[in-house]
Amino acid sequence: MFIFTTRCPRYGRIGEASLCALLAVALVSPLSSALAQTAPVHAADSVRTHHLSEVTVSGAHRNAFSSVNKIDVPLRDMPVTTSAVSARTIEQRGIDDLQEAMKNTTGVRANNTYGGFQHFTIRGFSNFVLMVDGVRDERHNISTSAPSTNLANVESVEVLKGPASVLFGHSALGGIINIARKRPSADFKADFSAAYGTFNTRRIRAGAGGPINDKLRYRVDFGMSDTDGYRHSGSNTNNGYLALEYTPTERDLFYLTIGANKDIYDTDTGLPMLEGSKLAPGMDRGTRYNDPADFLKHTRYDYQLKYVHRFNSGLTLSDQLSYYNDNINYFSTEELSFNATLDSLNRSFPFYFNHLTKPLQNQLELTYEFDTKGISHKLLAGYSLSLLDRKTYNGDVFGPGKNASVSVRNPILNQGYIDFKDTYYRATMENVHGIYVQDWIKISEKLKGLVGLRYDIFRGTYFTDEVDTDRNVTSEGPESKISKSALTYRAGLVYQPLEALSVYGSYSTYFKPARRVAPNGETFDPETGYQGEIGSRLEMNARWTASLALYYMRKNNQLEALPGGVYKRIGSAESKGFEAEINGSLLPGLDLTAGYTFSKAEYLPYESQEINPVAGKRVAFAPQNMVNVWLNYEAQGGALKGTSIGAGVNSMDETFTNSANTFVMPAYTVADLALGYRIGRVGIRLNINNLFNERYYANAIYANQFSPGATRNFLVSLRYSL
Repeated sequence: MFIFTTRCPRYGRIGEASLCALLAVALVSPLSSALAQTAPVHAADSVRTHHLSEVTVSGAHRNAFSSVNKIDVPLRDMPVTTSAVSARTIEQRGIDDLQEAMKNTTGVRANNTYGGFQHFTIRGFSNFVLMVDGVRDERHNISTSAPSTNLANVESVEVLKGPASVLFGHSALGGIINIARKRPSADFKADFSAAYGTFNTRRIRAGAGGPINDKLRYRVDFGMSDTDGYRHSGSNTNNGYLALEYTPTERDLFYLTIGANKDIYDTDTGLPMLEGSKLAPGMDRGTRYNDPADFLKHTRYDYQLKYVHRFNSGLTLSDQLSYYNDNINYFSTEELSFNATLDSLNRSFPFYFNHLTKPLQNQLELTYEFDTKGISHKLLAGYSLSLLDRKTYNGDVFGPGKNASVSVRNPILNQGYIDFKDTYYRATMENVHGIYVQDWIKISEKLKGLVGLRYDIFRGTYFTDEVDTDRNVTSEGPESKISKSALTYRAGLVYQPLEALSVYGSYSTYFKPARRVAPNGETFDPETGYQGEIGSRLEMNARWTASLALYYMRKNNQLEALPGGVYKRIGSAESKGFEAEINGSLLPGLDLTAGYTFSKAEYLPYESQEINPVAGKRVAFAPQNMVNVWLNYEAQGGALKGTSIGAGVNSMDETFTNSANTFVMPAYTVADLALGYRIGRVGIRLNINNLFNERYYANAIYANQFSPGATRNFLVSLRYSL
C-alpha cells in the first residue's frame, strides 16, 4: 500500500494546478486505463433493483452509478435508513428544485438563504454531504451552502441517514443527499413539458434517450425555469445534460456524463424581526428590501467518466473520474438594521465574493463476491483521491448607495450607484486520500451483517493574497497548513424473523476536518461524532415499504465564529429521536409517501468546569417535530381513466434560528393539491401550493432575518411523452 502526495503550483495558475491534479490521478489508477485493453462481458438493459442498491453489470441489469450503498444488495438486507424522492413524485408535485424535493423526505429540513443558497439539516445536524451521481459536491463542506440548478435532468433524489464516512469520506454526520440523474435507456424515449404559473413562473423541459447502435446509448436533457418569484425574489435557471453509455464488449462498460448550468437569482435578505420574533409595525411581508444591483450568479460545468470491468461473476473493478468547474458570483445586501423609530432600515452590510471551485476526484473500487464455509460475502475495497482547488475573491464595496437607508413602508429600493472591486483572494488547496473496505455478510437466510473501515489522510494549505482590479497578485500572504488523519468505521446486523420484516441495529462514526485558521495561526481539532441506531423495515409484495428507526447522534469539537475572525470552541451537541415512514403503491394507482420525525437536538455542557451558556438549548434549524404526506390517486379504468388527484401536507414545529434560542420561527402547516388528466401520450396537471394561504416563515439568516414562505400559488403544466 502506497500513499503519495504531489506538489502542484501555488494557486495563481489554476490551469497548471488542474493539470497537475490530472497527472496525479493518472498515477493513482493506471490499472483502470490498462483494463480498457482487456477482453470483457456485455451490459444490457437497465433495471434498478432498488432506489439505493448497487446493480451489477449483467444480462439482466447494469451498474447504477448513483447508488449510495455501492453493492448489489436489497435495501431490506442493509442496516441503514434511507428515503427517496422518485421522478414520479417530482412530476406529481411540480417540483423544480432540490429544496422543494426535500419536503418529501423524512428527517430533512431545507433552508434557502440569500435567494439561492441551499443547505439542509438531517436528524438535527447540518453536517451532510451532497453528491451528484455518487460524486461529492465539496462546496457545501467548505461554505455550508451552495446553489443547485433545476431538476430537469434528475431521475430521483436519495437520502442515506446518519454517518457515511466509511464509503464517502469526511463531513457526513447527518447523512448523504445524492442526486441521481437520468440515464440512457435500451429503447427510445422522449418527453417534453411546459408550465406556467403564479409569479409569472415559466418552465420548459425536454429530454430524449435511447440506443445509437447495439453498443452505444445516449440521454440528453434541457431545462429552463424562470420566475419573478414571491416578494420579487426571482430566479432564472438553465441547464443541459448529456450521458453516453458504451459497452464495447461483454465485460466492459464506459459511462460519460457532461452537465452545465447557468443560473441567476435575485438575492433576498429577508425581514428583520424585533425581539420576540415579531414583525415591525407597518412592515409588509411581501416587500423585499434588497438593492436592485444585488445578484447571485451560478455557472457550472461538470464531467464524470466511469469505467467498469467485470472479470467474472464475482469480481468487478470500477474507476470513476470526475471534475467540475463551479463559479458562484455574489453581491448583495446581507444585513438590515432598524433605526431608532423603526420606520426605516439601514443596509448595513453589503457583501461581495466570487467562489471559483475546481475539485478533481477519483474513486477506484474492487467488488468481490465469495463464500467461506457457507457464509456469503460481498467485499468492497476502494481508494479515493480528492484534489480541491478553490479561490474566493473579495473586495471593497463603494458608491453613494453603500449603507443606504430605505423606508419600511413603500421603500425606494434604488438609493444610488453601488459597485465593488477585487482587493484580495483566499486560497484553499486540499488533497484527501481515503482507503476503505466494507464487507456485507450473509450468515444465514435470516441474519446478515455489515462491517466497514476507512482511513483518511487530509492535507490543506490556506493563504490570502492581495490583488489588483485585474486579479494580478500584488502581495503574497503567509501559508497555513492543516494536516489530519482519521479512522472511521461502521458495523450493523439485520435480523429477518419473517420474509417481509427486517430488524436492524448499527453503529457508525464520523469526522470533519476543521479548515478554519485563527488570526494567530492556530488550527483546531476535527469534528468527530457517532450514531447508534436500531430500526425495522416491512416490505409488502414489493409494492410498498414501512420503516421505523430510533437513533442517537453526537457531535464533538464544534467551533463558533465570533466577530473579528475569532473562533471559540463550543463543545458537543447531541440529537436523539425517531422516524417513521411509509412509501409505495398501496393499491393500483394509489401512491403514498408519508413520514413523521421527532428529533431532539441540544447543545451539551462542557466537560471542563467552564459553563457553556448554550447548554441545554436547542440546535439551530433543528425542529423537534416534522410531518410530510403526499397521496396521489390515478383512476385505472372506467370513464375517469387517466384522471388523477393528489394532496399533501408538510408540517413543521417551531424552529430556533440561533444557538441562544432568542429567535424562533413559529410552527406551520402547509397543504398542497394537484389535479391531473392523462390521455395517451399527453398529460395536463394543475398544482395548487399552499392551498389555504398559510402565513409562515420558511427560512432565516443572521438569526433575526426571516424569509416568508410563498402565498397560495398555481402551476399548470402540459407534458408530452414518447
